[in-house]
Amino acid sequence: MKALIVFAHPRKESFTHSLVKRVEGALRKGGAEVTVRDLYALEFNPILMGPDTIHIEEGRFVRQSDTYPADVQIEMDLIEESDLLIYIFPSWWNGMPAIMKGYIDRVFQHGFAYSFESDEPRKRFAQKKALFFTPTGQPQNEDGSLTPIDQAMRTLTSDWLFNSNDCQVLDHIFYGRVPYLERDQLETYLQHAEKVIKSII
Repeated sequence: MKALIVFAHPRKESFTHSLVKRVEGALRKGGAEVTVRDLYALEFNPILMGPDTIHIEEGRFVRQSDTYPADVQIEMDLIEESDLLIYIFPSWWNGMPAIMKGYIDRVFQHGFAYSFESDEPRKRFAQKKALFFTPTGQPQNEDGSLTPIDQAMRTLTSDWLFNSNDCQVLDHIFYGRVPYLERDQLETYLQHAEKVIKSII
């Protein structure tokens, strides 16, 4: 199995970084080949420029550019090579960090991740699986159900990102009250993430 982890957090001391390391370790222990993409370390450009956007001409979706930018093509190639796609990002203002949103804007392009005119994206993603982890400062429901904020965020991210192709979204897991918890409480989250990965591989 080839796994791709894409994550966003600028502080190496963050729980998000610890979560990435724990997920990566569990994958490697399970025999997976892992690629990690730290968007901040990469200084990934999140700005979608005009020539790369799609628009309609004579009833067809077109792009001014005939090719994708080199940095975007790298990310597309990594996705195409991977069986398991993992996205890890904190909840900021009830959404994903801007650099992660920009990654999606630029990488999940028409013709690659979705298309209104071709079935190729469905074929490309048909055998892939995706998993999302989101640490948040918000408390979680005691019964394990999603809070209204988390449900809204899930709807706008993991529920929509692959809805135009056949990639199977396994779960979107939220870890709540992260800034307020002690180390042993955060360790419980990390152990849970390990179990999730073990159940997949």
